[in-house]
Amino acid sequence: MVTAGLLTVGATFAAAPPAMADEPTFCGNWLSNPNLASNITAVSGTQYTIPGANGASIRVNQGQYSGRWFAWAKVYNPESTGLVALIWRYTPNNSLYQCGRRDGSTGWSVDYTAGVRDTETSIVQAKYSRNPGFGPTYYGGTSTWK
Repeated sequence: MVTAGLLTVGATFAAAPPAMADEPTFCGNWLSNPNLASNITAVSGTQYTIPGANGASIRVNQGQYSGRWFAWAKVYNPESTGLVALIWRYTPNNSLYQCGRRDGSTGWSVDYTAGVRDTETSIVQAKYSRNPGFGPTYYGGTSTWK
């Protein structure tokens, strides 16, 4: 089910409002290599094709690892300078966070992000920037997950 409320339903060309543009970097109890997960599928409603990017697209994937479900953002056919992030709502404090590099140290990744555990979030969204901090920034659809 696609829901409103995280950033934008669907995706937008415009930059996000300042309060949403750069959420704090936090990945929770993450999976550093989501490629190790099984039963990998796309989270419905999260895919977005980047305009003018020769086929680049983003989406949130989901999969199981060690008995837990994880969600992560992935970019397909990336541009040379493009980066991807996972925007997610942390259930314990209802705040938005941005998860990126698989060691959890930054909010952006070149190809796919760390996976965030289902017990910590139920709302996810992929984010893409051609040049973080300078834009433009694109968002896939927001989705209620698990």
